[in-house]
Amino acid sequence: MTIYAIFSDVHHRRDRLERVLAYLSTRQVDRYLQLGDLGVTPLSLLDDLPISHAFGNWEVSQLHTFPPKRQPEIASWPARLSGAGWMAAHASPVFPSECTDLAATQRYMAQHRPRWMQLFPSLLHDEKAIWEAFAELAAQERRVFFHGHTHVQAVQQLDANNRYRRLQGPIIRLHSQALTLVGVGSAGVPRDGNALRCVLFDDESWEVELIGIDDV
Repeated sequence: MTIYAIFSDVHHRRDRLERVLAYLSTRQVDRYLQLGDLGVTPLSLLDDLPISHAFGNWEVSQLHTFPPKRQPEIASWPARLSGAGWMAAHASPVFPSECTDLAATQRYMAQHRPRWMQLFPSLLHDEKAIWEAFAELAAQERRVFFHGHTHVQAVQQLDANNRYRRLQGPIIRLHSQALTLVGVGSAGVPRDGNALRCVLFDDESWEVELIGIDDV
């Protein structure tokens, strides 16, 4: 069993990430997943944690603002994280095959010049991207996809009968025959109220806890 703490979109707010990490220190957490748009100043808070990073659109455009000695490390952050039955990324599980890490994504963008929202669509507002995300989950035989980017904590599910619904927390049970998209919200600049957002995911019980911390 592994319990993951998953967060995204800190956007330089070191003070707010400190509050999120202080809360998570009171909970059982085995591993952390950071899903991009972190910022420079909060980075050092994560150095001693058992953590995996995925890059966001901010890291792609602002890699040069990180300390030079940290840039090779951040350039190697992958587009997507995955484990048994789950995937996680900044915006969508659907990414060009060339974009294996941040550095490769910078090269892809320089060559092909896609619009930012082509690589980083909103799974809150882009209906086509939502259905493509469900299709990718099915193709990869995964049950759940975690994402940031929208700054809103939201859960969308497609059940075994292809019925779509939005789920409310705080506890979401992930059924084996359903596909679920979990927007983890923002740990720095939330757009869905005054609480800092993250989630806890138990990969044995297949439960996701939607968490809101304090008022900002």
